[in-house]
Amino acid sequence: MTTRNGSETQELAERLGLLSNEELMRRCATGAFTEQAHGIAAAELRSRGLAAPAPPEPSPPDADDEPAPYHGDMVTVARRFTPIDAHVLCACLVAAGIPAIVADAELVQTNMLWSIAVGGVSLRVPQAFVQEANEVIAAFERGEFSLDENFDPNP
Repeated sequence: MTTRNGSETQELAERLGLLSNEELMRRCATGAFTEQAHGIAAAELRSRGLAAPAPPEPSPPDADDEPAPYHGDMVTVARRFTPIDAHVLCACLVAAGIPAIVADAELVQTNMLWSIAVGGVSLRVPQAFVQEANEVIAAFERGEFSLDENFDPNP
């Protein structure tokens, strides 16, 4: 939370004063506060006779923080008129290891009559995964992912 002037600083101090000791300690320890907000929270804790935790050290960059490799522009591989159908198909693609997104679902959900006008909900994958996505979609449409009639989710 950034503070710019004295009135915001006072307002923050008042809000932090309303928190319980445990909640204020927890928020101080998370590192979510700016340096100035942490100072205000620490002052509030000291006024209560408690020692304020030091803000956590920022974690070093992790190897997992590297950006994902670029696999090409997103390409529409399927369209569905209902968002649920598109999301089910997207889940199949993601389960197959294909990065996929559903586009225009919110627009269609807002007004289902627009579904035909906007071409339905589109399912998009990076260019490098188009062939693999088309194979998964074909398998889905053939019914290869359907559950058996006697499927028991709790064996």
